[in-house]
Amino acid sequence: MPLWYPKKREVRRALRDKNLQNALKKASANHFSKFKKTRDEVPWPEIKEKARAVREACVPQLDGLIEKFSKEATAAGSRVYRTSTPEETLALIEKILRQSKARLIVKSKSMVSEEIGLNPYLEKKGFKVVETDLGEWIVQLAGERPSHITAPALHKTKEEVAELFSKHLGRPVPPDIQEMVKITRQELRQVFIDADVGISGANLAIAESGTLVLVSNEGNARLVTGLPPVHIALVTAEKFVETMEQATTLLKALITGSSGHKMTSYVSFITGPSKTTDIEKELVIGVHGPKEVHIVILDNGRLDISRDRDFEEILYCLKCGGCMLQCPVFQAVGGHVYGGQVYPGGIGILLTAATRSPKEIDKLLDLCADCKKCEEFCPVGIPTSKILLKLKNWKGPTLFERAISAIFGRLSLSDGGTKALSVLQKIWQKNGHLRKLPFAWAKGKHFPALNLKKDAASEKEHKGEKIYLFEGCLVKFFFPDIRESVVKVLSRFGLDVVCPADQACCGAPSHHLGDTSDVRKLMKANLKSFEKEKPDYILTVCPTGNSILKRLYPELDGAAAPWAEKVHDFTEFMVKRGFLPEDKKNGKQGEVFYHYPCHYLNDLKLKDEPLKLLKSLGYDPQAESEPYACCGFCGVFSVKNPEIAAKFWADKKQKIEESGRAVIATDCPGCIFQLKAGLADLEKKYTVKHTAELAAERLGEDDSLSPRS
Repeated sequence: MPLWYPKKREVRRALRDKNLQNALKKASANHFSKFKKTRDEVPWPEIKEKARAVREACVPQLDGLIEKFSKEATAAGSRVYRTSTPEETLALIEKILRQSKARLIVKSKSMVSEEIGLNPYLEKKGFKVVETDLGEWIVQLAGERPSHITAPALHKTKEEVAELFSKHLGRPVPPDIQEMVKITRQELRQVFIDADVGISGANLAIAESGTLVLVSNEGNARLVTGLPPVHIALVTAEKFVETMEQATTLLKALITGSSGHKMTSYVSFITGPSKTTDIEKELVIGVHGPKEVHIVILDNGRLDISRDRDFEEILYCLKCGGCMLQCPVFQAVGGHVYGGQVYPGGIGILLTAATRSPKEIDKLLDLCADCKKCEEFCPVGIPTSKILLKLKNWKGPTLFERAISAIFGRLSLSDGGTKALSVLQKIWQKNGHLRKLPFAWAKGKHFPALNLKKDAASEKEHKGEKIYLFEGCLVKFFFPDIRESVVKVLSRFGLDVVCPADQACCGAPSHHLGDTSDVRKLMKANLKSFEKEKPDYILTVCPTGNSILKRLYPELDGAAAPWAEKVHDFTEFMVKRGFLPEDKKNGKQGEVFYHYPCHYLNDLKLKDEPLKLLKSLGYDPQAESEPYACCGFCGVFSVKNPEIAAKFWADKKQKIEESGRAVIATDCPGCIFQLKAGLADLEKKYTVKHTAELAAERLGEDDSLSPRS
């Protein structure tokens, strides 16, 4: 096991915990089924676009919004305080409680209270604190911390909750969810009535009116904020919007992302303490609701982040928690392993860096698989994995990572090392695969062997459009048939293809190892090659390479921008240019299982293109049912986290076997590497091909399948 493997004991424990695995599987499946139904019924892309626009408008002006909110909330009868640190916040809340002569405090769900350690602090000071959200009450009874932002007890099965309730109540409680909810209602009802103070968080705060916005399903938040005579609201600095209209826009995105529903059971708008003017229109504070509303606005590093162009998007987060239930790493090990000290998941790592210390997340950065499922799902479009990689590169590589990065760079620029490896691999090579490699990350897999076939790109004088094929390392060293297939197909459509020997690795491995300096070196080599060839288009056959060329290069060097505009994925290019053959087979060519590479789907946003191309070739393609499973290759991630990657692969293999199809198509050499390695020893023989290979086979074997343009 590599020395830099993060949290290896916790990871192993989580992967072997059957109860945790069962709970995570059920929770993610239930959330996705509800979300998918709502997503298909509402204009979800439009909701996301509008919600992001609100965040883009509000986050840069948080200082002004907080100032305006404070003025309006004070005018409405609230008492507003601003604090900078958790310590300052805790002392202030204790002071308010002492002044209120409080003993019993009820709380609704508040992650910021977890952030500042409110419960243990108050309990040490002699106060009794009772969580009233069902999930929070469960973890409070268990003496644990939340494993999810909106579903704190997501890591527990109903059997474990029943056992916990039985112990707490001193009587048997059956593992019946309906019964346990009924018991919760009975146990907590009197607590609401007896409480001296209610403490809540806030989902949003509206500056124009000084209004707090709280979202809940259980109804406990309304009781916490409405029954006790004193209400204390903890609000973090990023929650502020200008108008009610902006708040309702964010509410749509938050609720669908969080619960999968169109609307939650309760949305409360609280503007000051309860009041009446029913007798002679004279204002009297304190009727049925609280007489006092104290609003504590905590910064804890957030305002500094709001002024940082590299990291301000962290503050866009609505705390819906939906991204975690899309994340394969979270689904594999849960939020107690994958996340920060308080906030779970990939976004939790970012929030930890923003509110605590970037040093606390150093070892956590390697747990992100960079599949970008969280980015695709996020209601406000936070590029979570991109920012995690930015932090990784900001931290810089370890000496070991720097050495690995250097190897990738040198192998891609020189054939010497690979020729030596091609000889060495014969020790483990059999039937085109490497077997029983002496590495932990290779356990149980038979990887494809190096295949150094000579470049087959056209060297003739170019008369038509010139295509620069950026093949990438895996194609160059393992799958040259993909390169030859692309040349064959594009030549059939009258295009001239070059695949220069001087092209370098795109830099993806170095980028994921945190070595920006090596990425820049490789980028310069590739830009020099582009400039030399001056192609009309640059085609990739790997979605990760495509993203590096198209998105990362221009960020690192403005000179890359003109070339980035020419970058296209092979299959995307074929479909968008109309290079689809006239199909005369009507799907009779054969059944194909199509595997969506994570970056292809979530980063390049390509979903329909491969299916269109395969159908035009006479195949009957079947994409797996949603949610799409990651194959577990994930580049550097699978080497650093082999046990988690193995869990991904187990889920993918199950879907392949259930499809009943023997031919598997995809558009990523990395996925092909993983699929070939994982399927090599199965009793049923599978054929794994890049879409370009299937296209070349069909166009070459059937002259009647004429090109159409």
